[in-house]
Amino acid sequence: MTDFPHTHGKRWPSWVKPRLAFHGAPVGILMLDRMPGPGLRPYLPGDCGNATTWSVPVRYKTVFGLNNTCIFGPNDEKMTATVVEAATELVREGARSITAGCGYFIRYQEAVRAAVDVPVFLSSLLLAPFLEQVLPRSQSLGVIVASKTALSQDMVEAAGIRPGIRDRMVIRGLDDAAVFAGKFLEPNGDLDPEALEADVVDAILRLQKERPDLGMLLLECGGLPPYAVAVQEATSLPVFDFTSMVEFFIGGLTRKRFTGLL
Repeated sequence: MTDFPHTHGKRWPSWVKPRLAFHGAPVGILMLDRMPGPGLRPYLPGDCGNATTWSVPVRYKTVFGLNNTCIFGPNDEKMTATVVEAATELVREGARSITAGCGYFIRYQEAVRAAVDVPVFLSSLLLAPFLEQVLPRSQSLGVIVASKTALSQDMVEAAGIRPGIRDRMVIRGLDDAAVFAGKFLEPNGDLDPEALEADVVDAILRLQKERPDLGMLLLECGGLPPYAVAVQEATSLPVFDFTSMVEFFIGGLTRKRFTGLL
């Protein structure tokens, strides 16, 4: 039998809002404005932009005008008000948390947190302090980002990465990974998942060879989770990404009673 709160004389929870178009989609996801160009580049299962990635229904909101060029550039702060408005709209529509499809939305973490009354986690980089805390002291955390050149100190600080934590992180950008850069950083041609997977795995294996002290990997880009299994199989390391973060929060929203034997 469905267990509705009001059947036990309880008031509806505060997050149930009146006259919504629909209910039951607790995660709001801010998306980049896709850049025009030839070719097919769909969001694969596992990508933040594919709704089947998630264990619960989600809501999407495109931040028009905020594309790859803008978010990787030095003047993206001019989009802060637009990002905040998009997040606010998601909350008005019933979202109980706000995340994003690109880890570089971390630039707007504090602005969005100040504007909405739900949890905000705009980048998997927010996992870095936790992962560093649980790593053995002899090991380092490998962080794979879409563009290392675009990763500013302000973004690192917005993710809660203090100097001591940063000292134990090994950051590798995919700026020089030909397939990744050509399909994600620039809108060129059709997406080739097999070639992209090989490109990403190769870059990470080279990092692992350079740094045998790596104990875990954190994938920053929202388009990298489809390749997490291949990365783990190649490196034998624990691999974390956007799905690790978002599904952790979803688990807190959808607790189920334990069953078993005494």
